[in-house]
Amino acid sequence: MKVRTHILTFFTLTATALAVMPRITFAQGTVSGRVLLQEKPGETTTDIANAVIYLVPKVGASRVTEMKLQMAMNGRAFVPHVRVVTTGSAIEYPNQDVFSHNIFSTAPGATFDLETYGNGKSKTAQFKKAGAFPIYCNIHSKMTAYVVVVNTPYFTQPAVDGRWTVNGVPAGKYELHVWHERATELVRDAIVASTGSVNVDATLDARGFKFVEHKNKLGVSYSSAIRY
Repeated sequence: MKVRTHILTFFTLTATALAVMPRITFAQGTVSGRVLLQEKPGETTTDIANAVIYLVPKVGASRVTEMKLQMAMNGRAFVPHVRVVTTGSAIEYPNQDVFSHNIFSTAPGATFDLETYGNGKSKTAQFKKAGAFPIYCNIHSKMTAYVVVVNTPYFTQPAVDGRWTVNGVPAGKYELHVWHERATELVRDAIVASTGSVNVDATLDARGFKFVEHKNKLGVSYSSAIRY
């Protein structure tokens, strides 16, 4: 009986000690800024919200959680046009149109072909490598989207005015990446302090962008009968 009493007392004291033990937290900061596109004279930016901003630690690797998100086909367009996920994540492609689609990508590191399927059906593709991957439809030549895969949990997309914020970033040294499909990706060093915030503004040069219609999954031009 005494042995049992001692054991119960031990567990009670241990549980009490754990309950009052101070929680260990790591210093975290906030990184924010604004991204702009430099356009050709007379042109106005309408797609800045498609940019992607992410921070990659310069030392060690961040733990990422796989995600499962959607990129729907609606009105002969991908919705949203750009989707950001972590490595290993899956994108589901539900067909919300009344006609069929055939979603594919021939990009190295993210090659897939979901074949043709109709309204109300959905198929999924997994993205195992980091990178920015163009996504197309083999039936509709103007359907284009991007899946940006990042190996970090510290990412975001800007609001329509280009302003963005990433909260909860551990103190340390990072590479800050600013990506947009119409400009060369910007990469710069960023130091996140244990307190306070870091403000980073960036302007990407989109003046040299020229839209080029993609090829179908066989690498040939679309038939004139389906150029829509």
